[in-house]
Amino acid sequence: MKGNSTWRLLLAPMKKTSYFGKCPDAVNFWLGEGNAITSMHKDHYENLYCVVSGEKTFILLPPTDRPFIPHGVYQPAVYCQRDNDEFEIIDQSDSEKVPWIPLDPLDPDLEQYPEYRRACPLRCSVKAGEMLYLPSLWFHHVQQSHGCIAVNFWYDMEYDIKYNYFQLLDTLSGITRST
Repeated sequence: MKGNSTWRLLLAPMKKTSYFGKCPDAVNFWLGEGNAITSMHKDHYENLYCVVSGEKTFILLPPTDRPFIPHGVYQPAVYCQRDNDEFEIIDQSDSEKVPWIPLDPLDPDLEQYPEYRRACPLRCSVKAGEMLYLPSLWFHHVQQSHGCIAVNFWYDMEYDIKYNYFQLLDTLSGITRST
């Protein structure tokens, strides 16, 4: 790294920016190892994702692929480590169900989710010193290299026609699946 110039570049989005016209709603610091994987999800934020060291690999799907992506609500659970170092999954039955995408885009079960064949995933890698703009409502799955360090800046999305279009698509997807 080149000292202060790298940090100046990373922290520049914290100022009011011309591309979003506002300050970020959140700044997140990510430090992880190679086995850490983020399951497929979407966010209601415009996302500037900056990799400081290492590499992140993204699988991206546009909001228009919503009809092909399985989505439901599920009982939350946590992992608990036993005395023998094995992990046990414990349901949090006293918690509300949470939205989740049960599909692994690295190994999709096309027998269970045949409509995913029609999805058009994009793959990209973001290396140290690079930034990815991830638009709001885009589905994404993330893997990383060992020791990866990243910072991302979330800007709340505009609840405009794009959001209304996604809500319509989401509703229609639910209707067609239940018939």
